[in-house]
Amino acid sequence: MKQIAVLLCALLFVAGPRVALGQSEGGSEEGLKTPLGVEARAGKLVFESKDGSMKWWFDSRLQIDFAKYFENKNKLSDGSMIRRATFALKATLWNDWQAEVDFDFAENVLDARDMWIKYTVPDMGLAVQVGNFKEPFGMERLNSSRLLTFLERASASNAFALGRRMGIAARYWNEYGQATVGAFGHEIGTRIDKGQRDEGYSFNGRLTAAPINEHGLNVHIGGAASYKIPDALADLSENTIEVNARTESYVFDPKFLHSGDIKDVNYYTRYGAELAGIYGPFYLQSEFMMMQVKRWYGKPTVDMEGGYLTLSWMATGETRAYYVDEGEVGPIEPPKNSWGALELAVRGSYTNLNDFEAGVKGGMSHQLMCGINYYPNVNIKIQFNYSMVNLDANATRKGNLLGDDDHSFFQMRFQASI
Repeated sequence: MKQIAVLLCALLFVAGPRVALGQSEGGSEEGLKTPLGVEARAGKLVFESKDGSMKWWFDSRLQIDFAKYFENKNKLSDGSMIRRATFALKATLWNDWQAEVDFDFAENVLDARDMWIKYTVPDMGLAVQVGNFKEPFGMERLNSSRLLTFLERASASNAFALGRRMGIAARYWNEYGQATVGAFGHEIGTRIDKGQRDEGYSFNGRLTAAPINEHGLNVHIGGAASYKIPDALADLSENTIEVNARTESYVFDPKFLHSGDIKDVNYYTRYGAELAGIYGPFYLQSEFMMMQVKRWYGKPTVDMEGGYLTLSWMATGETRAYYVDEGEVGPIEPPKNSWGALELAVRGSYTNLNDFEAGVKGGMSHQLMCGINYYPNVNIKIQFNYSMVNLDANATRKGNLLGDDDHSFFQMRFQASI
């Protein structure tokens, strides 16, 4: 029923602007009517008023994945899946207000994603946002999934950057960089599980600088920090958290890296460092993250860490956009050739969820990922990845898999941005 309701809303949205086309501005018994023009911009359908004060556009995507695993010790499931099937509606309302509603229908499950309202102070480089959106932590995690260089984010990005939460954040930016601070609570869907307990919360900050910021020539430096107390769940009698990550593939779902239950948690902190650069068709991106879990009753602090380094080359000569106001890298330019654009990329990543002194054996991974991306046009991307995974003896998904399972896999994706 929820899926049907969302589809009906989508149909009404498409029909609504068509009704408004050709109507005159001004008041009436039916309310204020504003004529909207319709055009495709960078492959997206945009409805906009003549003065630009009102605008709606779609930012939806479909990702179809396939994977083949070359097994070692554990049986790994080859197969295919709809990785993402999102429907997103974004809007600018009366110039200074923005809003977004974003759902994912992949694997026949409805998942609410970005649900937020934002106010941008005119001529100040200042915005305040409230709702469900990503915490300002982790450059790769903040970047849209449609822009990822590889099918999946590095394992450290998944282990330490928590993603979307209910919260409020403020961001200030100028031509040299941006600063974001925010306070966040629960994930959507967990509120019903907490019973009579207060939900957990976190405070986050991210600062980025762009000492060089020209089209095709960019340097990005950034850092982030977070303080969080555990989420409150009704079925837990102790403050308990888990830290886990996949080995950069999603068709085989179980997570080799898994800390197990870390109990008696007072609070935990996360820190991240970012470095990125664009030099024409060449691109570099790297992050290092660490997490410290402070516990009650004199129990030792748990330390975990990880990072990655990505290098990419647009063999057909295109470059990437950089958004200084968000501290994020954008899409590549439209292909220079009629047949499309070609990208070659490599990534090395490292994630360590072991802290033997604290009694945590979550496993450690070293991983090498090679990729080829083909962009026939601005709406379509076809990706090929091959990865070699080196796991230690503790990477067992809480004892449910065999450790020291060094294996490799091939995966590919067909993506359409709609």
